[in-house]
Amino acid sequence: MRSNPYLLNEVPQFISPKVGLAVLGHPISHSISPLLHNAALQKLSIENLSFNNWFYERVDVKAEFLSTALSKLSESGYLGLNLTIPHKVEALNTVKNLDAEATLMGAVNTLHLKNGEWYGYNTDGYGLHRALLQDLGCDLRTSKILILGAGGAARAAAVKCLKEGALKVHIHNRSEDRLDELLNLLREEFTNSTVTGSSSVCLQESEFEDQDWLVINATSLGLKDTDSSPLFMPCSRLGKKSVVYDMIYNPFQTKLLMEAEQAGLVGSNGLSMLVFQAAKALEIWTEHEISADAMTQAAKEHFAR
Repeated sequence: MRSNPYLLNEVPQFISPKVGLAVLGHPISHSISPLLHNAALQKLSIENLSFNNWFYERVDVKAEFLSTALSKLSESGYLGLNLTIPHKVEALNTVKNLDAEATLMGAVNTLHLKNGEWYGYNTDGYGLHRALLQDLGCDLRTSKILILGAGGAARAAAVKCLKEGALKVHIHNRSEDRLDELLNLLREEFTNSTVTGSSSVCLQESEFEDQDWLVINATSLGLKDTDSSPLFMPCSRLGKKSVVYDMIYNPFQTKLLMEAEQAGLVGSNGLSMLVFQAAKALEIWTEHEISADAMTQAAKEHFAR
């Protein structure tokens, strides 16, 4: 992986047997996706030498050039792409062939070129599900879930939890407009599920006290040291068997996770979700089972520097 992302007019051509993979975004220099995927590809190549010819890079693509980028990359030997901000939602209007879960989640983060056409998927829900099971031992079917936020990450989390049969999903967002939009969408799709919501202006904290919740932070609160906790009440007032999952992975321990630890609750950051969603994308492209171990090790080494 080169130190700077490629611009669209710089992307290399890949001629068989070489295969190109990339993550598209703007900005994109912060992405560690190449570290994860190239580590997994290196491990794959031990058993199958053909994967020595697979390469994953970053490509800086502004929002208005997504369609142009997809055409160029399909002609340049690229088989798979990951999408991040600002392309995940726009891809719904650009890619014709969409997985049902991507449509329901309202975002695409993985593209696969098949027979000259791009197919869109969303692996974020899969990544979250695997992470909750591995890190916290959560069975969504028996969990009451409190999701903080009502943006794209919250929508993906809510959809996956409800699809897996969550006992109850409650969404808390500071403002009402976005919250109501998400609640209406979920209630229309999951008619047999319990979906509730609250905002800062209509909140009864007593409804959450001394109850065991799986708390998922799907907001950006925690990225900065000065950020307040996204949870509207102290973790110590939750049930003693509550667990906390913060989608943020840098920093490793957010204020929410610190408060959870102080309250004696088990918590985990979003690194595992990042790894599992990446592994699922690579499985789609390679049609091989991917172990997350190499990706996890690469990520931990990166953040330990």
